[in-house]
Amino acid sequence: MLLHNPAARSAPEPSLRSHIAAELALRGFSVEEMATRTAGDLTACASAAAREGFQRVVICGGDGSVREVAQGLAGSGVELAIIPLGTANVLAREMGLPLRRLVDCAGIAASGTAREVGLGVMGGERVFTFCASAGLDSLAVASVDLAMKRQTGAWAYIYAAILHLVSGDAPALQVELDDGRRLEACQLFILHAKRYGAGFLSVSRHSGLTAPAFRVVGLEPPLLRHLPALLPRMLRGNLEGGRGVWAADAGALRISSNSAVPIEADGDNLARTPVEVTLRPKALKLVFPCDGASEFR
Repeated sequence: MLLHNPAARSAPEPSLRSHIAAELALRGFSVEEMATRTAGDLTACASAAAREGFQRVVICGGDGSVREVAQGLAGSGVELAIIPLGTANVLAREMGLPLRRLVDCAGIAASGTAREVGLGVMGGERVFTFCASAGLDSLAVASVDLAMKRQTGAWAYIYAAILHLVSGDAPALQVELDDGRRLEACQLFILHAKRYGAGFLSVSRHSGLTAPAFRVVGLEPPLLRHLPALLPRMLRGNLEGGRGVWAADAGALRISSNSAVPIEADGDNLARTPVEVTLRPKALKLVFPCDGASEFR
């Protein structure tokens, strides 16, 4: 099944959809194309594909669209291939897909290798694929100027985060890990991939799509004091070891705060504190390039 949203800013051109369908047909797939119409259609279409016995679903879209399809395919065994057409395409970058060569992505969608990866689960029901977080970034996702996002892409989120930082909005979060530890943070990252944010940043080198647990990284308050030393570490690909940073592996955790704080996952706000986050191992089959090039190094 080939899924796409014709109303999306970066909706696939008919020529690209035809090429994807041709590549799939060459590999012996019988292709059914479906365009979504309203919010939630992607999840419903993916669930229908699983019920009807489709072997592979191809989604043309960004991280939010991928997450919606993953919601419908979780635990089904149906393979998910990605044609990356979003703003950041973090998951596609993590998988090693050639973002600037969509025709090559179509070939990978047809002939790539399916590998099992885990899915994060927020509040017992809503899934995410690569990262969840709470703090300045989730506040930015909640308040981003959509007109600016259309014009500048990921930079709109950075601008919104800076506004919250200078306003002193960093929240006080309480984190309880599944081993019983209780920790505090003003910014929290729940990682199941090395890439984060716009896709060119990395918080930790000790995470990955096939890892058996989340890598949880917390920044202790006051954030403004630690930030000048932490930004260069993030640009180098690893916050761990920095002043005011703690890190741990966890299969589940609970996040709470004195007032409700939005929780961002895969670029969308999915919940608010208090919330429980768990990892569901091997819940999704993702189609990777056959050469195995994947995950940020």
